[in-house]
Amino acid sequence: MQKKEVVTLIAQEKERLGSHRAVANKAGISEATISQMVNEKWEQIADAMWLKVATALGWKANGWQLTDITNTRILHSVFRDAKAKSAFFAVSHRAGSGKTASAKSFAEQEYRSGVYFLQCREWGRNAFLQNLCQVLGIDQGRGYVSADDLLQKIIRFFQDRITMQPLLIIDEADKLRPAALRALIPLYNYLENQVGLVIMGTDNLEKEIKNGVRFNRKGMDEIDSRFGRNFIHLLGATKKDVERICEANGITDKTLAASLFKECEPRQVPYHGQHTMMVEDLRRLKRCIEREQLRAAEAA
Repeated sequence: MQKKEVVTLIAQEKERLGSHRAVANKAGISEATISQMVNEKWEQIADAMWLKVATALGWKANGWQLTDITNTRILHSVFRDAKAKSAFFAVSHRAGSGKTASAKSFAEQEYRSGVYFLQCREWGRNAFLQNLCQVLGIDQGRGYVSADDLLQKIIRFFQDRITMQPLLIIDEADKLRPAALRALIPLYNYLENQVGLVIMGTDNLEKEIKNGVRFNRKGMDEIDSRFGRNFIHLLGATKKDVERICEANGITDKTLAASLFKECEPRQVPYHGQHTMMVEDLRRLKRCIEREQLRAAEAA
């Protein structure tokens, strides 16, 4: 059943990227292997290969459910606006606020409409562009390819899809090295009003860019300008949000949900003209819920 799910993902990604070759490029395997998977010639395909393709295409087993909460609604609204207006937005908020899960859920919902998602690591310019090419299914060619050539391939990829009003979401952008961040400048220059781009990171993303502007570090003022010198911040999870998350993960006792809400040390946040208590660290909430799930399993 899981293999069939992966084959379905391959079909969906082919429709989005345009060919099985592009899907193979994204997964980092041969087109022949993709063909064998699609045609159910599975005897010679190792489980590790299935896992590699599944991971590259965003497959995940049933597990933790974040569900629809305040932060998710805020982020999905940001993504929709960036796509509709072909705008560049920056989101900067502390870790554990649900940014990655919300971005992945939006990309999964909108995979047919030109939404692309990249989760960054500690990358320099070349590694960033190479990984972006892989996510987009772009053939990088053999041997050494310069950063400028990779950049041009990426720009052409999006220019070929302008009618879709594509959106690129770059998560954990605060992990990128300065040279990689500066690669966003030509993307803006060539794709302004043609492509939407949302970069996301912890509060360090805003801090590093603003400090870069203050100390006149190379490219930081240009980056800050291209994102409107504005960083979007999130709020957290209300008590009702926490109840929804608990229920989605098998905890239906509202008294217990209220207890977990209190345990996660909610703080007052301005929201809809009044101050509302909200939990900011959703990872902490997840650990609390997982603890209660274990206790319930042991009691059963």
